[in-house]
Amino acid sequence: MEQINKNLFNNTKLAYITNSNKDLVKSFFIFLTLNNKFFVKIGTILLKVFLKIKFPIKNMLKKTIFSLFCGGETLRECNKIISSLAKYKIYAMPEYSVESESSYKGFENYKNNSIDLINFLGNQKLPFIAIKCTGLMDIESLEKISSNNLSYDSLECKQFEERINELCLVASKNNVKILIDAEESWIQNAIDSVAIKLMKIYNKKSPMLFLTHQCYRKGTLSKIKSNLHNAKHESYYLGVKLVRGAYMEKERHRALKNGYDSPIQDTKPNTDKEFDDSVKFCIENLKNLSLWIGSHNEDSFYRIMCLMNKKNIVKGDKRIWFSQLYGMSDNISFSLANLGYNVVKLIPYGPIEKTIPYLLRRAKENSSVRGQSSRQFTLVKNEMKRRKILSLL
Repeated sequence: MEQINKNLFNNTKLAYITNSNKDLVKSFFIFLTLNNKFFVKIGTILLKVFLKIKFPIKNMLKKTIFSLFCGGETLRECNKIISSLAKYKIYAMPEYSVESESSYKGFENYKNNSIDLINFLGNQKLPFIAIKCTGLMDIESLEKISSNNLSYDSLECKQFEERINELCLVASKNNVKILIDAEESWIQNAIDSVAIKLMKIYNKKSPMLFLTHQCYRKGTLSKIKSNLHNAKHESYYLGVKLVRGAYMEKERHRALKNGYDSPIQDTKPNTDKEFDDSVKFCIENLKNLSLWIGSHNEDSFYRIMCLMNKKNIVKGDKRIWFSQLYGMSDNISFSLANLGYNVVKLIPYGPIEKTIPYLLRRAKENSSVRGQSSRQFTLVKNEMKRRKILSLL
């Protein structure tokens, strides 16, 4: 059995192999700022004020935080990054990170833009696209369906299903797999039902459609087990995208406000256990499913690598995919790809002024630090020391 090097994610030379010295210095100062909660709070307030009064800050944003976390304003601008990642055997997954308009026109635009993106991915031989169902149907209707207050036979639901089905048809022709994002718990049942219905059609020969499971929600593993049982019974493959989760504060606030038990795990260790147990279960059932793991947790990937090694699963097994966001955890992405694992890097893109909500989420996430520096900042600083450019600042 192969020995897994526990320090492999400390290889900053590999992690920043595509970054120039200038790139590193820019990242150093951006992460230095993001690691200060006070600066992030003040900066967020100022950014919102500047946008409201139409202060010209677009160029400043494009040269700093936007360029760090986004691939460009257009799909074409992402091509350089896509090609660069491909040299190191990392697949790109461009994602138009702009909130769609909640209207019939908005849903049709999101669908048509997604079709264009799928065709682009097919031409580039890129394997995945992520879809948000709130871009294809309004939240109110999804909530009504999830709580059985709106029939699956309603016009709204039929239009919703038809839009996803159209995306599936185009994706199957382009050999692109669809990841259906998880969303808030009170609209998730509607999303799950349509996803499973379409899996029965498109996942007969191999997993083309993946449903996202958030491990910060209680009962995630039980849900996966139930879905797998049904998939076996009805002879289709289950596609599982596994993440820890993204709506914790919103979920707990709504549960408290409306007087019901929070669906969120009580502690972080509980979330980690649900994640680890779910990964283990999926890897033990690869005969009937494929697994796509989105995480920035180094310990999780070390355990997954050890588990795959123990089960004699080859590194490049196309039933297991790993993913991280652009601008984050390059030490994980490049190290895994270098060893032969399947790695996808999510590349957000879109007009700067419309990607502000995404950028603010990244700023908030990176300001949650332990001690004086986050892992990202530490890695950048270590690589600058290795290149002997830190002392020049």
